[in-house]
Order: sequence, then structure tokens, then C-alpha cells
Amino acid sequence: MPRGVRRFSLLSGVALCAILGGPIAFAQASDNTIKNTLNSFAPKIVKDENAVKSGLKGYPKGRVRPLTHALKHEVGDLHALKSRLSHESASSAAGTKAKTDIIKGLGLIASAYGTLRKDVLAANGGPVPAAEVNAAVKTDKQGRKKFLAGLNLLKKT
Repeated sequence: MPRGVRRFSLLSGVALCAILGGPIAFAQASDNTIKNTLNSFAPKIVKDENAVKSGLKGYPKGRVRPLTHALKHEVGDLHALKSRLSHESASSAAGTKAKTDIIKGLGLIASAYGTLRKDVLAANGGPVPAAEVNAAVKTDKQGRKKFLAGLNLLKKT
């Protein structure tokens, strides 16, 4: 397994599980709705992240399908969460900024996963070029940074 794919696996699995695994404290009414939405999606996202992690382990052994299926499912759930959040309103300026950061972060993470999925499919079970993996990892890191910033703001509301 290429080092970049392992790094991507580690970043994605650990970061998102840690972030969404625990409940978020309550605040004002509309900000609560955003928090509740994030909490309701947390089990799905954690399950998807674990499936991606398992798929990455099997990929070097020629098992492409579990990885591509897991990535497709994760992208779908991230887009669903992003869509759901975009229709909710925040009750504070910090909540609005948090929501914006979270939505932007989710979009970047979904983009990274979607790109990685396309690269894996194009490689036909072979190694994914390092430049493409590194680009996906970079986008993923940017997304997680935005996502974390949004969560930290939301915790303060």
C-alpha cells in the first residue's frame, strides 16, 4: 500500500471518528438544530469511515470493489449532511460562521474521497500515482481543518 494512501486512511479515519464520535454541547435554538443534525449523522459517518479504512487495507491485495463502494457511500453521506445543514439557519453570528466552515469542510472532504475513488477506478487495481494521492490528501486536510474550525466555533455557541 503506498504511503500516501496509508496516510490518507489514517487522517480520514482517526480525525472524523474523533470529531463526530462524541456529542456536541447544546446552545441556542437554531444552533441546536445544526448540532443535532451533526449528531444524527455521526454514526453513519463513523461507519463509513471504518468501511473506507477496511477498504484501504484490502486494496493492496487486489480488493478494489470494497474500497470504491465505501468511498462512494461516504461521499453520498457527506453530501447528504452538507445538504441538510445548508437548509438550516443559525441563531448567532458564530453559528453562521461555524455552519459555513462545516459545509465548506464537508465539501472538500467529499471532493477528496470522490477524486480518490476515481483514481482507484482508473488504476484498475494497480497503484494510484503518488501525485494523485497527495492531491487528495491535501484537499482532505484542508477540508478537515475547515470542518474542525466550524465545530470549535459551534461548541462555543
